Amino acid sequence: HSVPRAAWLLGLPDPVTVPAPAGTLDPAALDEALTRIPGPHLVVATAGTTDAGAVDPLPEIAGRCAAHRARLHIDAAYGGGLLFSDRHRTKIARLEAADTVALDLHKLGWQPIAAGLLTVKDTDDLTALHHHADYLNADDDTDAGLPDLLGRSARTSRRPDILKIAVTLRTLGRHGLGALVDRVCALAQDFAALVDAHPRFELHAPPTLSTVLF
Repeated sequence: HSVPRAAWLLGLPDPVTVPAPAGTLDPAALDEALTRIPGPHLVVATAGTTDAGAVDPLPEIAGRCAAHRARLHIDAAYGGGLLFSDRHRTKIARLEAADTVALDLHKLGWQPIAAGLLTVKDTDDLTALHHHADYLNADDDTDAGLPDLLGRSARTSRRPDILKIAVTLRTLGRHGLGALVDRVCALAQDFAALVDAHPRFELHAPPTLSTVLF
């Protein structure tokens, strides 16, 4: 849903959809597309699909992107919360191989909506955000040690949405949030087992994250 709209806003060609017969991106099909279609390439993989919570094979995808010198963006809006869990974080192994990662803590972060974050491997990717305008970038604020938030978002005016994330992280910490992630994933497995054992229901597939489809 987001990728075609982003491409349109940026004036890029329509995205190429790579086959995902099992609900996750097929690395062989990705390799074929990267070989066939002239670059430069930007590959978008998913760590936690909205409908099923499926996670693309990130290590294999990262390898294909490296071989073709393609940039890799991982949409971890849903699955990124697994980073808090020592038990489940291996499901999104090689997340660090991405050039950029999208996170959204209103999912496995227990935040209200508007808690999205973009992380970048190379801070030079954010250079365009550091455009200076005298009426916006007050030198006396910078000299006083006040943070310049203009270089941290594409928006100029914004609500202080980061405050709720900061309060939650300060209160619960990584281990507190990890315990919540472990709990909901365990509940999903328990519920899936009940559905699978019920004669009037059919389980679509074992849950990967906290989503149960039946």
